[in-house]
Amino acid sequence: MCGICGFNFEDKTLLKEMCKTLQKRGPDGYGRYINKNISLGHRRLSIIDLSTNGKQPMSNEDETIWITFNGEIYNYKELRHKLVKKGHKFKSNSDTEVIIHLYEEFTKTNLNSEKNIKTFLNSLNGIFAFAIWDSKKKELILARDNIGIKPLYYYFVDGLFIFASEIKAINKYQDIKPELNIDVMSSYFNYGYVPGTETMFKNIKKLSPGTYIIYSKNNIKINEYWNIVENKTEHPEQYYIDTARKLLEDSAEKQILSDVPVGAFLSGGLDSSSVVALAKKHIEYDFHTYSMGFDNQNSELPYAKIVSEHVGTIHHEIQINEKNLEKEWKNIINYYDEPVGDAAVIPNHFLAKIAKKDVTVILAGEGGDEVFGGYENYKMNLKYAKLFDMPTKVKDLIGKTVSRMPYNDDPFQNKIFRNVLYFTQKNFYDKHQYTTKSITDNETKKLINTEYITESDKILYPKNIKNKLNQMLWLDCKNLLPEKFLMKADKSTMLNSVEERVILLDKKLIEFMFSTPPELKMKNNVSKYILKKAVKKLLPKEIINRKKQGYGTPITKWIQHDFKDRFINSFEEPAIKKIYNKNIVSKIINNINKKQTGHTATYMWHIFAFNEWYRQNLLEVK
Repeated sequence: MCGICGFNFEDKTLLKEMCKTLQKRGPDGYGRYINKNISLGHRRLSIIDLSTNGKQPMSNEDETIWITFNGEIYNYKELRHKLVKKGHKFKSNSDTEVIIHLYEEFTKTNLNSEKNIKTFLNSLNGIFAFAIWDSKKKELILARDNIGIKPLYYYFVDGLFIFASEIKAINKYQDIKPELNIDVMSSYFNYGYVPGTETMFKNIKKLSPGTYIIYSKNNIKINEYWNIVENKTEHPEQYYIDTARKLLEDSAEKQILSDVPVGAFLSGGLDSSSVVALAKKHIEYDFHTYSMGFDNQNSELPYAKIVSEHVGTIHHEIQINEKNLEKEWKNIINYYDEPVGDAAVIPNHFLAKIAKKDVTVILAGEGGDEVFGGYENYKMNLKYAKLFDMPTKVKDLIGKTVSRMPYNDDPFQNKIFRNVLYFTQKNFYDKHQYTTKSITDNETKKLINTEYITESDKILYPKNIKNKLNQMLWLDCKNLLPEKFLMKADKSTMLNSVEERVILLDKKLIEFMFSTPPELKMKNNVSKYILKKAVKKLLPKEIINRKKQGYGTPITKWIQHDFKDRFINSFEEPAIKKIYNKNIVSKIINNINKKQTGHTATYMWHIFAFNEWYRQNLLEVK
């Protein structure tokens, strides 16, 4: 795993500054390629082919094609074997060089060039964000992996094109003044992250998962090369269980491939426990696993220990307390490019930090809920899908009535009001998205001053998904997963120079699960039915059957104690103060002082995360 950057002009000093910003992503080496048309930079985290032969940017034999690459290609050995048969010669054992020759193979003719690029990209199975410079065609191609495990940001204004693994590197360009992107404010406060292709910075965008950019002649063209499609098949139940298990085994075997030690995060939940059990079968050296808890809090540590003992790992536990929390908080906020309203950024960071002492590659359980159907809101939305399908006029009337009702001196809506508004959503997509929001549209409008409110929702929506469960899975796989959970995971691991891999998000596995009958994903009201059956023989019953818990971060305590003064004082910044409705802020602070945060602690954390991000990225920049 690495950090990449570049731009469409020549500037050695800027490239060096951008790469310096990306040093945490790649502390093992720095490389560059520069000519009058292009500058490519790379920070290396050595994982496959640790020799200097794996240094980047890397070229083909005649140096007409150059690449700067972040990620891992899990099927690179089989691709390399095919390429050698076709006459390609290699100077390294890296997966990076395979991408170069594969690109050469598929694009050696200009006929159906877009089709060739899509075929080239779809041949890759892995996690990646890369840029390829084709000097003959004078084209720069950027691509992001199919599900968005690796990030890629870009800036394109008046012919100036800059890209990087992190926004902070793009902002090193002297003519870019970091500005707040007001268009995504509503979306952030609703969801706790910035969905879609926009970012919290004006004019800086994200490349969507499964898409690529061609930059040529001062223009860019964005195309999709992969998407989630619904392809329902009909086989006996055991076929789906057996196939899922085989795909899981194949994914685990490929993803442990590394020239450095591999470990795993282990929460004791089904997803991470499955990953550990699947991987351990293929690891012959000491396999380290890592769990964390909070002082005086109910945690999953006992369950993680059960799994560790059952599978046979060297297990590490860490307890987060007020002292180490305060020490690391500034590092966490400084490193995140965008605000994330999920307090789990804290345990993610501590886990990665302790793991780095033993390993460079870490396995994690992200994606299990979105691919196999694990969230409780899936059940609720399916249950009420038809029961409350009332006429639009009735929905609008109820919505207007509820929005005008008093909130009983609470800065956020009463739970009853929130539940009623759920049934007024226009369609099934909106119903599902409503259940993923931490702050509703009405609450956001009361919290933020009018000039920061936009009506546009930046969520990506499916076009040809018919089944309602698959619609929800698609929405979460294309929005919640890449731009919140995977982004959070990437930042926390890269801050500690650790590469995270996700066995449950193998491309073939995702495609298979969207061909599996939805009734087998949640059978007899059992979530993740196929996954549970597939790993049944690998894990203890108490792990297979236990309820989903999550990290359980003590945000009420943090808001009322640990970060109380920091949170309250953040509203004193004039630039931040003008964003909010002062009456709502007064009520929030009053509730904190009275220790009456209640169910609003999650919403307050959204605000806290935004204020901290704003202060450090827009008020204390350059």
